[in-house]
Amino acid sequence: MWLTFGFAVLVAVLVLYVPGYLVGRGLRLDRFVSVAVAPAFSVFALVALGVVFFAVGITCSAWVLLLACVVLCLLVFAVCGGVRRAKGGTSCSSPSALGDVRLQVGLYVGVAVFVAALVFLHAMGDPASFSRNDDTTVHLSVVRGFLDSGTYSTLNVTKYLDLGEAGWYYPAAWHVVTVVVASLVGNQVALATNAMILVVCVFVLPVGLLFLLRQLFPDNKLALYAGSLFSVAFCGYPWGFVVFGQLLSNLLSFALIPGALGLLISSLNASGPSKSGFAVAYACSMISVALAQPNGAFTLGIWSVAFAVSHLWSKRSDGYWSGKRTAIILCFIACAAWVLLFVAPPLQGVVTYSWKSTLSIPKAIVAGLLFMFTNREGVQPFLTVLVLLGIAKTLKDRRLRWLSVSYIAAFSFYVIDVTTDGFVKQLLTGFWYTDYYRTGAMTALFAIPLAALGFAWFVKLGTGLLGKMRFGRQGSNNSCVVAMVLVVLLAVCQFAPVRFAFGETDVRPGLMKIHAEVGSRYSWEKGLTSEEDEFVKRVMSIAGGDCVVNVPSDGSCWSYGVEGLNTLFRRSATAGPSGSEPYATVLRTKLCDCAASDEVREAVEKTGARYVMLLDEKSYDDRTVVKFRYKEEDWVGIESITQDTPGFTLVLSEGDMRLYRIG
Repeated sequence: MWLTFGFAVLVAVLVLYVPGYLVGRGLRLDRFVSVAVAPAFSVFALVALGVVFFAVGITCSAWVLLLACVVLCLLVFAVCGGVRRAKGGTSCSSPSALGDVRLQVGLYVGVAVFVAALVFLHAMGDPASFSRNDDTTVHLSVVRGFLDSGTYSTLNVTKYLDLGEAGWYYPAAWHVVTVVVASLVGNQVALATNAMILVVCVFVLPVGLLFLLRQLFPDNKLALYAGSLFSVAFCGYPWGFVVFGQLLSNLLSFALIPGALGLLISSLNASGPSKSGFAVAYACSMISVALAQPNGAFTLGIWSVAFAVSHLWSKRSDGYWSGKRTAIILCFIACAAWVLLFVAPPLQGVVTYSWKSTLSIPKAIVAGLLFMFTNREGVQPFLTVLVLLGIAKTLKDRRLRWLSVSYIAAFSFYVIDVTTDGFVKQLLTGFWYTDYYRTGAMTALFAIPLAALGFAWFVKLGTGLLGKMRFGRQGSNNSCVVAMVLVVLLAVCQFAPVRFAFGETDVRPGLMKIHAEVGSRYSWEKGLTSEEDEFVKRVMSIAGGDCVVNVPSDGSCWSYGVEGLNTLFRRSATAGPSGSEPYATVLRTKLCDCAASDEVREAVEKTGARYVMLLDEKSYDDRTVVKFRYKEEDWVGIESITQDTPGFTLVLSEGDMRLYRIG
């Protein structure tokens, strides 16, 4: 299974990087930049083609969608290359005085792989497992629906695509890419999802971050190399999105942000033909960020506006006041756009959604500074020190002060989000669903460059102190010694297998808490257990594509997404396919009366139900059920069925698992 998982990871890398690299080269970006931002272009192309194919009525296998994407990107490469040759243009360049970029890519990816192997892969245990989270039922079902229907439009997304249900818009860029990967590894949706999580965390985010930091720190190689330690160091992002939700759309969207911001910086710092190439690439990247999850565009917008204002404020080439005046105008435009989007009718369902506050202001500030943010209870105090040092460092460097401004703004959004309720909270954090997991993740993302700066400054301070302790002798290896000590200290603070009680709170070092969360959520002993999954496979061999009535809270809410079983209820809730509401209600509450009730028989006929599956028969004590949204009275018609119930024939039985044929 791990060999298949490795192949899925390779496929995901190729899907995300090959098509987009061709577009980057076509836009005259140099090789490294083209690699760094390739996922954004690939996502853009795959999503656009999925929408177009659906609009013109084309259904196809996912690998055909990939082939069309490659052909489209090749066409862009050829056309742009022809235009460039006609105009005699050259490639855009990024700073080259920062050392061997291949070594840096290896370092960033290598550190991310090391952390992900400990935090994610080891805790996951089985690459074919999945997170027993409520949102995951939707993510897996959407991917499976794309596979079964042969359609890939983000404008037509539903858990019941295989049944022909008309869908609606959903930011499903993640799912479009994942379905391509799944189609090339035997339609193993859960395994493909895990492969995508790993690729986003160890390739997309670190390489995009490297590109950004090469623009931010052109004269600070130590900070650039230090950045490799922090791309996946924060619990809030990326790991918070892996253990909560899962928020996979946001995971991808945020991972594309550093590369997009790097393009903006390159665009504003470039001149001549290079500027247009970077500008077009930035626009495409921002669209991709929004396609993955719209709140990612607002996150990128905050960072982008902060940099652009700083850049314009300090620009004096056209007169001292012209840059400041433009910066002020840009601030007004950004604020006006924010308000207009806040009141825009299409976004009202998002901005009016509200999470209730959960913390007092002092607790929120402490939780934010320790990068806990939520009840993850994984503290990261060493990162706190480094980020605060990074902020102090920016106070001495006006060129980088906007990094601290962005971080403080995001931190303020998080505090307002988790401590207040009302209009101000909706206005400032409504684009993130007032979800403090997402505003906390934004804060963590903005903290990464500051942590790199803080680490570099810490090394510099430590080197000076070590030199004084050695009676003024500045040994050439002093910096290496200090850096190694700090790396060890960071590793201890992140991975020490310790825990302690703070009141009623069980506190652990940050990444060990994430490890525990992943292990718990991916366990085959809860929700849909390994025995139940094997039973589902046997049910599929009997039922084929027939509709199976189920109680989703017994773990069968994941059985469609994971195995492809045509279940009636695909989330831990009472809703079935659209249009089936009255019949689904009858089945939930009265199916056991099928032999005597015309109403029930009509509901069975209308829904096409042929079988009933119970993964946890009610009479057993060791049931592995999900209690979220579960009410016993909602499912009495199904859970009351036994082998003695008239109108049902026992087909398959093992332990507390049953399959009945209706009629």
